[in-house]
Amino acid sequence: MNTKTELYSYNHLCHRVPSTHPQTFMMHSHNNCEFIFFEKGEANYIIEGRRYRLNKNDLVFIRPLKYHYIEFLQDTEYSRYNVGFNPSLINSKLIDSIPEHLEVINCPPESIIAGLFKRMDYYCPRFDKEAFTEILSALMTELLYNLSIADTSLTTIPSETTPLLTEILDYINANLFTVREVKEISAHFYISEQYLYRLFKTQIRITPLKYINTKRLLYAQNMLHQGKKPTDIYHLCGFDSYTGFYKQYVNTFGYAPSVDTETESL
Repeated sequence: MNTKTELYSYNHLCHRVPSTHPQTFMMHSHNNCEFIFFEKGEANYIIEGRRYRLNKNDLVFIRPLKYHYIEFLQDTEYSRYNVGFNPSLINSKLIDSIPEHLEVINCPPESIIAGLFKRMDYYCPRFDKEAFTEILSALMTELLYNLSIADTSLTTIPSETTPLLTEILDYINANLFTVREVKEISAHFYISEQYLYRLFKTQIRITPLKYINTKRLLYAQNMLHQGKKPTDIYHLCGFDSYTGFYKQYVNTFGYAPSVDTETESL
């Protein structure tokens, strides 16, 4: 069961053999908020440099711009609900009220939060996309309010992929628009560029440069959605030239930067 619009995506899927769907579980990042309600499987969930061991009825909350992916421990049946939504669909103050450290929390079967996902399954096939958008907005609002008062003892404490990687990611995100070369990062941490590349590829499945540029492009996309012009924002997002920015934007999103500006103005 699944449905999708420009404002949200919703699906409830089961993969009996996850390894047969590798493209579905690739590491990625985006400008949306995302909830995953975990039903069945043997897996970890990685958000940036943090690794969470998933248990039945765990709710995963992924904020915009955070790299994330699932890491299967066994190739057994995997089942989950997934809701991705544009933050504009919900009161931003409500989203901001969720503590930054809360990324995975267990929701007992009888909890209100667990029940909300069952209601999504009920409503999705019974209403058109316009009506379901309103319903989903209401359910996400209710979910976030409940999350803001949830029992914090049910929050999952992550393990770090490696302490060094966590420090490096914090450094990159603090200097996202000013770092010019990967060697600046390796020099700051007194490690070789080769070791830095290996650390990224083994722990978060991406190169340092790809990590940096994708986040910059997502920031740029968000600015374009606010009505900014591509030629006015590329340098603000850390790109040296408009040509380089344009090429990477097209390679990442599949269309020119101006399309996002035009889409927002419609």
